[in-house]
Amino acid sequence: MKKALFPLMALVLISGMVFARTSAQDQQKAMEAYMKAAAVTADHAALKVFVGHWDATATMWMMPGAPPSTSKNTVDAVMILGGRFVRMDYKGTMMGQPFEGYQITGYDNMQKTYNTFWIDNSSTSFYLLAGTYDPAKKTFIQNGQWSDPMGSVTPVRTVITLVSPDEYLYESFMSMPDGKEFKSMEYRAVRKK
Repeated sequence: MKKALFPLMALVLISGMVFARTSAQDQQKAMEAYMKAAAVTADHAALKVFVGHWDATATMWMMPGAPPSTSKNTVDAVMILGGRFVRMDYKGTMMGQPFEGYQITGYDNMQKTYNTFWIDNSSTSFYLLAGTYDPAKKTFIQNGQWSDPMGSVTPVRTVITLVSPDEYLYESFMSMPDGKEFKSMEYRAVRKK
């Protein structure tokens, strides 16, 4: 019961200053808008497919035509903040070095997009993506930008295909200066039994 009251209390405190300067009718509309923005919906439930422990085989290409590097990794995922987000913890190697990364993905009720926040130990940059989910194709598609250490910003498109309840394929495509895409990374995750 205490856990259920905390979000409501925080909402009331945060919006208190706004409510103090508005009419009762406007306050009710604002409260309804806040509750709608915070609601957990079927769009959030779509992320539950990632919950669990996974073995992932990753393949990376530094540039088109370059030989790939491969690695074995693990992914552990849990729903957080009342089912609004899925947090995915990655561990393994990348190009022969220890690698770990954290991803948080959620559905933004206001923007109507799936948003992803990514950080890892190979950089101090934040990586942000936004996109959609097509339930008929069981595919998440997101777009963003990757800042490389040489100072350029590269457009990125990611595709996650749900192969089955126990397997998904993640693909990342980078745009070259000429606008052509190349697959820079993929990993296939299989649920641990």
